[in-house]
Amino acid sequence: MKKGLLIAGLALFGAAAQAQDLKPVAGDVTTEFGLTGGVNRTNFKLNDGAGMLRFRYFQKEDIAFRLGFNVESTNDKTNVFGPNGSKGNITESATKVLINLGVEKHFAGTARLSPYVGADLLFGTGTSKVKTENAIIKGNPATGEYANDNFMDAKAPSYTSIGLRGVIGADYYIAKRLFLGVEAGLGFAYEKQGKSETTTRVGNTTTTTKFDSAGSTNTISPSVITGLRVGFAF
Repeated sequence: MKKGLLIAGLALFGAAAQAQDLKPVAGDVTTEFGLTGGVNRTNFKLNDGAGMLRFRYFQKEDIAFRLGFNVESTNDKTNVFGPNGSKGNITESATKVLINLGVEKHFAGTARLSPYVGADLLFGTGTSKVKTENAIIKGNPATGEYANDNFMDAKAPSYTSIGLRGVIGADYYIAKRLFLGVEAGLGFAYEKQGKSETTTRVGNTTTTTKFDSAGSTNTISPSVITGLRVGFAF
């Protein structure tokens, strides 16, 4: 009887010790990325919001500093055709950078569940431009038609944004140091647009037009930070 109780006690102690190893401890670093889709859709894809890729450093078991970022760059080229095999093109390009830096306070939860609250400082910037060669733009998004010796280089207003966001979320450890997470928040953001410029050349005539900033916006809005987060502690 005593032997049986001893074995059961050791088994429970071992299970508890193993459960304690599921979560990060002081000095650990986690890395994660966000996914969307996969519920009513056929597949998952990377989330393109802030914190698509995120790192956290656990100063203590219940305090973590976090850094998330997303960089997006696109370059689309559309060919347009004229008579006798002549060709022009329209090129659209854009770059966006979004960074969040913050802190989390974790609560006891359970052996596998780690709920937390936190706050982020947000920073974003972006630029875009459209360039045409032997073409003119006819629509938005850029579609056009061939126009011999007609060129344009248009820089759209760049933007810079800064904001603050409070978050609430939870990590669920499905295996040792492997977790799934969800997160939502409420944030304030200020965005200011820069100046823009358009240069056109038709034949030998070049015209440059400069535009002042269109202004700024202030927003307060709730958000789901990512559809689903997948991460690992190491």
